[in-house]
Amino acid sequence: MSSPGNDSSAKKKPAPVEPVPDRSTADVGIVCTHKGELKAFLKRVDRQRNYTEKKITVRGGFLGETIRLVIAEAGEGYASHRAATELLINEHRPAWILAIGFSSSLTADTKPGDIVLSNEISDTHVNSLPVKCTLAPRKRIHVGKLIVADQHPVTPVEKSALAEKFPGLAVDTSSLAVAQVCQERDVRFMAIRGIVDTLEEEIPEQAASMIFHPTSRALGSAIGTMFKGLRKMSEMNSWRERANTVSANLDQFATGIIEQIAEAIERKR
Repeated sequence: MSSPGNDSSAKKKPAPVEPVPDRSTADVGIVCTHKGELKAFLKRVDRQRNYTEKKITVRGGFLGETIRLVIAEAGEGYASHRAATELLINEHRPAWILAIGFSSSLTADTKPGDIVLSNEISDTHVNSLPVKCTLAPRKRIHVGKLIVADQHPVTPVEKSALAEKFPGLAVDTSSLAVAQVCQERDVRFMAIRGIVDTLEEEIPEQAASMIFHPTSRALGSAIGTMFKGLRKMSEMNSWRERANTVSANLDQFATGIIEQIAEAIERKR
């Protein structure tokens, strides 16, 4: 007769279950209109994966070793930016969401390559939203009101008329959509816009399509224009280079901000 200690039929304790890592949650979410706005920044994002849902391209990855990012390429339109923001919050639960992208200047003080941070966002109707921003302005970094228009102005007349009626530092067509969803869902928010053109400049139609409306149709129009003559091709290349410079400036600034946000999140854990 075997002793209880030697009873091979005795039940063994189950092995401890290793926790399954949460691969969906992100520290910081980013909403942009198209990937050209984040062209430089995306080169920093390691271990990228992507999927598409409701015409929104979502990219996940890491900044450095530990900062988890999720980036939504919303495409054009106010509604699409709301949908992209809701998708990030529902699926990836970021502590912060940043609206990053290109803008046009509405004042002589903001010049191409400058960065504008919002402390208020207003549209051209009756909507206005204060945005908490603790960063102070400094050289080439501005803090103030963003104006969200229904259509992006491209001529000096359009920009001046908008600036006269709705004073602000810069104009885009989507920041307020992202900010509203973040306010509704109690998610920290920041808008970071890179200035592409001055108040006095007119952006050629094809260049504006490339920078602000990068649909397949707009891209085809831009490419077609390039082949109409060397002057126009040179002009397009000039605007492309400017957009690349603004993307690089957005990359440098946003990287520093995200690293600061990640440090604050880590301290609270």
